Amino acid sequence: MEGNAYLGELSAGIIYLLAGARFLLLGIRTGEAPERFLGASFMMFGASGILYSLPDIQFFSAVETPIFFAARVIYLPGCVLVGVFTERVFRPDARWARWFVRGVVALVIAGVGGSVAIGDWEGFSLSNGWFWFEWVGYTLPFGWAATEAFHQYLQAQRRVSIGLCEPSVCNRMLLWSLFGAIQFLSCVVVLGQYAAYERENVFTSTWDLLYSSATLAALIVMWLAFFPPRIYVRWINGASAELESARDR
Repeated sequence: MEGNAYLGELSAGIIYLLAGARFLLLGIRTGEAPERFLGASFMMFGASGILYSLPDIQFFSAVETPIFFAARVIYLPGCVLVGVFTERVFRPDARWARWFVRGVVALVIAGVGGSVAIGDWEGFSLSNGWFWFEWVGYTLPFGWAATEAFHQYLQAQRRVSIGLCEPSVCNRMLLWSLFGAIQFLSCVVVLGQYAAYERENVFTSTWDLLYSSATLAALIVMWLAFFPPRIYVRWINGASAELESARDR
């Protein structure tokens, strides 16, 4: 990474770890599996982000490849768990959804295994055909999450209009959909990032900025979705009430 971009990756990793810990504790208290899946996913994103930032510190630069590989294999199960969360929350009775998750697992395993077999431990080489198996495997869960959550958001909007759903719950569906969409976009951005790295053996500032911006946006909508400040919740509920009042006039 160029300049101080690694600080953004490190900060994002810490925030994901905090969010993941809160979800895991919630899952333990409630006994609900989806909270534990999401918590474990965020913990993996956090640990991976921290590891990816370490080689920019001189002390760790000599072991860059092993650290990048560790970050890679920690990140990928987190993506799979996003798919598991989507299946359990939005499609619990759909057989195709379970096969979708299994397909994602197969793609990730094939991609990593094939890459390692030909010596690509870091997973940054677009010219390696196995990369694309892995990329599709970790990108699809975010696109699926965005699609399912947006569908639920549209349904929740109708329920809000007849008083069967809290506006803040409806808004959470929209925010989770945005999170998935932004993460999907991040996966597209890394293609340019990795292409530049393959040419120049360095992460360039332009792609770092794009990726960091997407990461920041994802963190903001994630936090607003699950840990919203009271002022934000009041604003969402108040805006909905004003809209309903205007419709009734």
